[in-house]
Amino acid sequence: MNTWLSVVMLAPALAGCASTPVVERSGDERFKLVSESMDKLAVGGRISNVKWSEDGSSMSYSRSGKRYRVDLADGASIHIAPSAEGEREGNQTRPQRRSRPARGRQRDREESPDGKWVAVCKDYNVVLEPKEAPGAFSLFSSLFDYSNAVTSGGDRKFRYGTASWVYGEELDQQEAMWWSPDSGTLVFYEFDERRVPDHYLTAGLTELHTSVLTEGYPKAGEPNPIANLLTYDLETKQTIRVDGAEDDEWYTYGVRFGPQRDDVSPELLFFRTNRHQNVLHLVAADVETGQTRIVLTETQDTWQDNSPEMKFLDDGRRFIWATEKTGWKQYELWDLDEGLIGTLTRGEYPVGEIETVDEKAGVLFYSAYSDAHPLNLQLHRVGLDGRGQMRLTQEPFNHSSIEVSPDFKWFVAQYETIDTPPTSALYDTNGNRIATLAESDASRFGELGLEKPELFSFKADDGQTDLYGVLFKPSNFGADKKYPLLIDVYGGPTSQAVRNRFVGAYAECEYGFLIARIDNRGTGNRGKAFESAVYLRLGDVDLKDQVDGVRHLLERPYVDKARVGIYGHSYGGFMAALALLKYPEVFHAAAAGGTVSDWRNYDTIYTERYMRTPQENAKGYDAGSCKTYAKQLKGDLLLLHGMVDDNVHSNNAWQLIELLQEEGKRFEMVFFPNAGHGLGARSGAARWRFLREHLLN
Repeated sequence: MNTWLSVVMLAPALAGCASTPVVERSGDERFKLVSESMDKLAVGGRISNVKWSEDGSSMSYSRSGKRYRVDLADGASIHIAPSAEGEREGNQTRPQRRSRPARGRQRDREESPDGKWVAVCKDYNVVLEPKEAPGAFSLFSSLFDYSNAVTSGGDRKFRYGTASWVYGEELDQQEAMWWSPDSGTLVFYEFDERRVPDHYLTAGLTELHTSVLTEGYPKAGEPNPIANLLTYDLETKQTIRVDGAEDDEWYTYGVRFGPQRDDVSPELLFFRTNRHQNVLHLVAADVETGQTRIVLTETQDTWQDNSPEMKFLDDGRRFIWATEKTGWKQYELWDLDEGLIGTLTRGEYPVGEIETVDEKAGVLFYSAYSDAHPLNLQLHRVGLDGRGQMRLTQEPFNHSSIEVSPDFKWFVAQYETIDTPPTSALYDTNGNRIATLAESDASRFGELGLEKPELFSFKADDGQTDLYGVLFKPSNFGADKKYPLLIDVYGGPTSQAVRNRFVGAYAECEYGFLIARIDNRGTGNRGKAFESAVYLRLGDVDLKDQVDGVRHLLERPYVDKARVGIYGHSYGGFMAALALLKYPEVFHAAAAGGTVSDWRNYDTIYTERYMRTPQENAKGYDAGSCKTYAKQLKGDLLLLHGMVDDNVHSNNAWQLIELLQEEGKRFEMVFFPNAGHGLGARSGAARWRFLREHLLN
């Protein structure tokens, strides 16, 4: 949901605003002015469309709608000059990506690499259709059916060539059919949902008659679907089952063919993880026999990353693999046949991502959170033998938008902080800064009289862990005044809301709010121990960190202790509602959208990854349930929900509403009859009306 779009609708049309001094305008006028200026608060410091010439003599880039060229010919004399409008240099065209299916779904058509066939999931079965009708009489092709049925007998509960919503949503499984590189073999899912309970949504609530939407949706602790892989040989028309896991509770996903190799045919690769998701196998399968072997295994005491970063080298055998076995995400080099070759990166900080690999020189370029400040990404290099690890960017800023030249002699990077607008620079790959390519013009920020956002820190209740947040203030801020404090929360496991990147302003502050975002324990890019602090305790440790962040800010004289609010959506809705119920002495208002009121209501894959099952962790589920604390409601609560939400079902809201009514509690609710999990602009209008009414008087 686009926050800015949602709330702009609250601002009335304003006539003659230009004659009113910036700082003297009303909150509505100020909000409209700032929200319309968000993309102009710092311009010119970001570059895009970086191109490197084929001979390595120059590079060009776009900045503020113009193209610029940098002469790299002698490696020392750098000349920056505007180049021809629309100029395109080099051959770095990126492959066109296939469109994503609807959220939680899989594509129902997959074209073979040779362009001759299309695998189609039709009526829960797999059918092969020719891309073009054969023969010269294509005029009459509509009279003939050239399709080949690969499967038969599929139905909604036992189907082929498709998976389920929970596989799409939680395992990002967007495909359910895969072609071999030579187009000779088709692999597809056999998906058994017969033991999975169905969930029903009522659609058409604004129509004359309603309809029922049915989805197999396994909720925490309930039976899961059984996913198997089948292979179909186009020449022999034989179907073979790929060896399954010994336990049908294991998830099978991340399916793809390995790279083309000179020595053997590409193997089918996929992930398997157990129901607790603390053991992960990378599995290779022979599509001719269906036999499988485990290439590697990762194990964690809490949960294992379901889809670690993996990059193959040109030989199709060796690959770079991200592991957290040391407690920090680091890279290893593996061989599909021989196993682990060696560790590439080391450090008590997590790597970010692979930027590129210079295979000729045997060098990996990667980002890592290696700065003295744990939110700052830096660029590194290391040999594929694990030697020569070197940090290339030295400034104490966050670095992003990294582009390494094809000859591996240069790179460009953008650096910034929360309160420092971005600058883009050119470096050589020894880490020497060569030239500044673009600096931000932040004059509009000053013209609007905006306050710079503040990155703050405080200690968690263990007395050791540093937690970070960012505080936004209104433009007419005065330390001698009192302001209501709002927490904009998500806080879910492995998410990250606080990054050391320039974000300019928060337009809603212009109504008169202080607004803060806080990253609690459990959020990402701080190491495995930091993430795992919430294991089996969602709504406990993570919420306590948000509360401690509020208490830290309440020590400031300009923060009004009597006017503290919180809002969020989805996991953030859960955190917002639970905060008001569990800590009524701290929070006075909460706007909660798409709220998970009890984790027993949510799906197996997400919930059990962090909480295990309700049968195993009943106390943890109770401690993190909004329903447990319904009787403690004292402040003002707004619940927002979509009636056709197929992600967080509306019964989450109804269960909490019933308990609040039984307790005689007063609250507000806004339901959207045709909305799913994303509520759209009208929910933003309702949220800000509520928060302004209850916190701004």
